[in-house]
Amino acid sequence: MTDALTALDRISKDVAKLAAVVRSVRTKTVKQTAVQPIARTIAKTYFESVRPELLAVQSRAGLVDEIDFVLQSLLQLATAQREKEAYLEQTAEVRPYLLEATVDVMKARGSPRLVLSQTERAILDTLSKMLPVTGASYEQALLDITQGKRVSWRGSATELREVLREAIDHLAPDDKVLGSPDFQLEQGRMLPTQRQKVRFILRARKSNSTSVAVAEGSLNTVDESVAALARSTYTRSSASTHASTDASEIRKLKRYVDALLAELLEIP
Repeated sequence: MTDALTALDRISKDVAKLAAVVRSVRTKTVKQTAVQPIARTIAKTYFESVRPELLAVQSRAGLVDEIDFVLQSLLQLATAQREKEAYLEQTAEVRPYLLEATVDVMKARGSPRLVLSQTERAILDTLSKMLPVTGASYEQALLDITQGKRVSWRGSATELREVLREAIDHLAPDDKVLGSPDFQLEQGRMLPTQRQKVRFILRARKSNSTSVAVAEGSLNTVDESVAALARSTYTRSSASTHASTDASEIRKLKRYVDALLAELLEIP
């Protein structure tokens, strides 16, 4: 796959080439055979090499949608004989969008902005709206893991666990859990445990027993992983000896946290 910046430069040149071909036609309409190969090349380059990265780094909501629309319109125009003016309008419209896209990609590469998966983006967006401080903590943990330059991962592990705890507490407040039918506190506890809260959330949504058991198991794994990372800070003989091992463990921990958050926040 071509680098996004290189691809954007190529697209800009192909858009100029398409406009030049259209202008060179002496009739008021353009046959599809004259423009279809160029239009397809533009769209292919964009969708394969630019769009995935741009979707993650666009600074203005809607930029990707606008480019999508114009390029799809160009492809549609190129399926039949069309008026020259229609092509010239689309090529003129897409040029400033391509420049904006280039600037966004360049800015993102010059700063530690995150390129997120669809699940990570959905979790971050949901947390940021529901619990802004928790959303910021989740983003910080993602940034730590992406950069991968920490000597100790204990803080990042604790941050991920706290993100999960805060989301669970928000979705299952103590009073609602305590007031649910047939609820009983675990022995020696004054308040519901996190496991009981997870069970409360999923059962309220009519989730089956298997889903509840898997979620509870994931919660236990998160707690065990955080404890293991904390212990490694004190037991290892050298900070650098186990750094790569701990980095691998924090990524595993994050996968469990993401899976559980996706389940609790109802993210597909």
